[in-house]
This record gives sequence, structure tokens and C-alpha cells, in this order.
Amino acid sequence: MWLIRLDAHLPGDMDPEVRADLIQRSTDLVATWPDASIWRGIGHWTIVSLVDTDDPHGLVSALPVARWCAVQIEPLVSLK
Repeated sequence: MWLIRLDAHLPGDMDPEVRADLIQRSTDLVATWPDASIWRGIGHWTIVSLVDTDDPHGLVSALPVARWCAVQIEPLVSLK
């Protein structure tokens, strides 16, 4: 299990249509992550997710907004 936090910082001078497309495609892709619980921050593009996967880095690097994201990936273990 992994805790993934993504904070997108898209350039302010990015074309609004390109920006909206990148965010939409990334949001759609995150929704397909396997066995994931996903939360999104209000008013900005921050995603926090619990994901059960063998390749959390692969999931993140596949996102269209990946190059503009601050990323934190932490392994989690059960206490039970």
C-alpha cells in the first residue's frame, strides 16, 4: 500500500485550454488507479491517494501533469 500526494504547479502562462486538457486527462487517469482511495483538494489540483500497486512511480509518471507535480510517495504497512 502506498500513500501518494501530487501537487500540480502548472505554469501561469500556459494556454487555458491546454491546462484544462492536461488536468482532465490526468484526473481521468487517476480514477483508473487499481484499488485506490482518492481525495482531491478544493481550489487547486492536489490529489492524495491510497493505492495498492507494485509500481506507484509508474502510475505517477504516466500522468500528463507529472512534469509539473511535486510528488510524495510513501510506503505504508498495516499495524495488524
